[in-house]
Amino acid sequence: MYLVVVGAGEVGFHITNILTQEGHDVVLIDRDAEQIRRATQELDVMGIVGNGASKKVLREAQIARAEILIAVTDSDEVNMIACMAAKHVGVGTTIARVRNQDYLDYEDSVSTEFTDIDYVIQPESAVAHEIAKLAEIPGALDVEIFADGQVFMLEVQVASGTVGAEHSLLSIGLPRNVLVTAVLQGDNMMIPTGKTVLHEGDRVFLAGKREGVMEAAALLNPQSRSSRTGILLGCGDMGLRIAKALEARDMKLTIFEKDYERSVEAAGVLQKSLVLHDEGLSETSLIQEGVRETDLFIAATGDDRLNILASLLAKRLGAKRTISIIERPEFSTILESVGVDVAISPRRILASAVLRFIRAGEVLSAALLDKSAGEVIELVVTEKSRIANRALQDVEFPKDAIVGVLVQKDGVHIAHGNSIPRPGDIAIVFTRTEAVAGVERLFAGK
Repeated sequence: MYLVVVGAGEVGFHITNILTQEGHDVVLIDRDAEQIRRATQELDVMGIVGNGASKKVLREAQIARAEILIAVTDSDEVNMIACMAAKHVGVGTTIARVRNQDYLDYEDSVSTEFTDIDYVIQPESAVAHEIAKLAEIPGALDVEIFADGQVFMLEVQVASGTVGAEHSLLSIGLPRNVLVTAVLQGDNMMIPTGKTVLHEGDRVFLAGKREGVMEAAALLNPQSRSSRTGILLGCGDMGLRIAKALEARDMKLTIFEKDYERSVEAAGVLQKSLVLHDEGLSETSLIQEGVRETDLFIAATGDDRLNILASLLAKRLGAKRTISIIERPEFSTILESVGVDVAISPRRILASAVLRFIRAGEVLSAALLDKSAGEVIELVVTEKSRIANRALQDVEFPKDAIVGVLVQKDGVHIAHGNSIPRPGDIAIVFTRTEAVAGVERLFAGK
C-alpha cells in the first residue's frame, strides 16, 4: 500500500515506523529538515521537507498515487487542508488530527460536507477515554474492549507475594474462560504456553469476558476497588476532558490548576469537582487535599518532567495509583520502573486510532500495546477468509500471532487448536507488529 504521512513529529514518526515495518511504501512530509533527516536515517521511508498543505509538496509526494493520507502535524489547519487537497485528487481515505473544538461537531467529528475528511482523531478525547477505562478497573495498566463490550483485554503487572509470582501459568488456577495472550518480561514479549513461569514485575495480557479477566487480574495483582476519588494536576484542554470523563463515572475529583483564569473557567464547566487555583506541587497542599487517601492521582500538565515529578511525589505521599501523561518516548519507557503506576502515551493512543482505519481485511478495531509489545486486532471472519471453516490448528498462522477469543453466535469462546471460525464470527487476535500483514492476509480473502 502507498501512503502519505504529513507530520514527522513523535506521532507521525511512530505511525510511519509501524507502517514501514509492515512493508508499506510511505512518504513522510514535514517542514523540519532535522525531523525528516532523522526519519530517513532510521526508517525505510522517503522524506520530503516542506509544507504538507502545499500543492507543490503534495505533488512531489505523488499524492494522486496514495491510497491513504494521514495528517498529524501540530497544526489543525495544515492537517485539514492536506486532507482536502488529497480528496481533490482522488485519495480514497484521509485521516486528520484535529485539536481545536471550533472545528469539531458533535462527538468530535467534522462536517464532511465542509471538509471532505473521512476520519478525525481528537487526541485529548482519546486520552480521557483511556484514563476513564483505567479508573474503572483496579490494577489495570491497559484496557481494551472489543465486540461491543463482550470481550475485555487487560494488561496487569504481576505483584510480589501473589499466586502468579514464580509459578507457571498451568499452576496458577486462572479462570477457564480467560486466556493469557502474551507476557512481557522486560523488553521481551512472548506468546506463552502453560509451562511459562511468571515473575514479579512481568506484564501479563489477559483476554476473555469481563468477569473472568477481572478475576484473573485479581490473582496477579490484587486491588481492593475501582477508583472513587481522584486528584488531577492540570486542567488545560486535556485535563478538562479527563475531568469530564471521570465526572461522568461519578468520581469525586480535586483539581489543581496554576492559571487563575483557567481555574475559574474549569470551575464553571465542571459540575462535581473541586477546582483549586494552586500549582499542586507542595506536600502541604497535596496532603491537605487528601492525597494520602486518594484512589487515583493523574498528572496532565502538558509538561513531561512536571508530570513525572508530581506523580512520584504523590506516590510517596500515599496515593494508591498514579497516572502520568508523557509525550516523549524516552521518558515513558522508564517511567513505570521508577514508581509511577501507569504512563500514558498520547502518541500510542493516536497511532492506535489511525491504524484502525488503515488495516486491510475486515478489521473492526485495532489497538497498539505499550512498550511496542504488539497489537490487538478485532476482525470479522467472512466467507472469503482463508481462516473460515477450518480448525485453527490446520491454519498456517504466523508464529508471532495468536487468536485469543472467538465471538460466535452462541457466545464468547477462548480459542484453541480445535476451534473453527465461521463466517460472521469476530476474532480477537494478539500479534507482534511484524506479523500483522500475515494475519490480515488470512482474514482478507482467498
